Amino acid sequence: MPRGVTEVFNAALFSGQVVLITGGGTGLGRTMAELFGHHGATVVIAGRRQAVLEDTCDALSGQGVTVMAQVLDIRDREAVENAVAEVIARWGRIDVLVNNAGGQFPQAALDITARGLDAVIRTNLYGTINVSQAVARTMMKAGGGVIVNIVVSSLERGIPGVAHTVAARAGVVGYMRTVAREWGPYNIRINAVGPGMIDTPGFRQEIVQARNDSLIEETRKQIPLGRLGTPDDIAALVAFLASPAASYITGQYITVDGGNSLAGGISVLPDPAVADS
Repeated sequence: MPRGVTEVFNAALFSGQVVLITGGGTGLGRTMAELFGHHGATVVIAGRRQAVLEDTCDALSGQGVTVMAQVLDIRDREAVENAVAEVIARWGRIDVLVNNAGGQFPQAALDITARGLDAVIRTNLYGTINVSQAVARTMMKAGGGVIVNIVVSSLERGIPGVAHTVAARAGVVGYMRTVAREWGPYNIRINAVGPGMIDTPGFRQEIVQARNDSLIEETRKQIPLGRLGTPDDIAALVAFLASPAASYITGQYITVDGGNSLAGGISVLPDPAVADS
């Protein structure tokens, strides 16, 4: 059996590697940090809230994970370059980058303000590009690496209520496909993962803000697999894409939504019939 296939289930799969995860203090990022850490990686979690990062570091350290916190605003290009330099100075390498940090809020497309659009585009698109560029330079010098971008599902169908987010994330996918061609000769693989309805505290808060908890049950009923996703569902794919088993995969956007996009996708806008009643 090929070496990469056998190694993907090895507890020491990422031993000796350094994994940088933006937005690594909570939700999907924290779950991914745990998975990589439990498979031997040194994990660097980056985010804007120091207290959150420290709590996660304490928890992971208590599980035997080697972890470092890096306070970072990915929208600040200079800060990103300095943060990457600090990681290299301490650990000497970055083997895997997971661009997980992002932010959005529900808003009807006609009501999106210039300020709101700027905030979402700068965080989700510019921030991803900033970190990717800084890390890719170090990967080129080291002989290669892996980048995984966390975006959203249903990019092909659209998601009413978050047009600004979809625009930004679609930009990330377009960027990813382009640099997969540019950076492939340097042995850098880059892919994107599109989570669907993943049950995290942040997700539930966004749904309640947009409508109410009824949307969760409505969506669950139309998902072919009959359930919401879990952070583990996403973390497992990210780890696979970062592993030797995925050594011939680059430039791909993979949806993880239980088949929901096949069933019609989601909307975070109220039903017009209900809103007008």
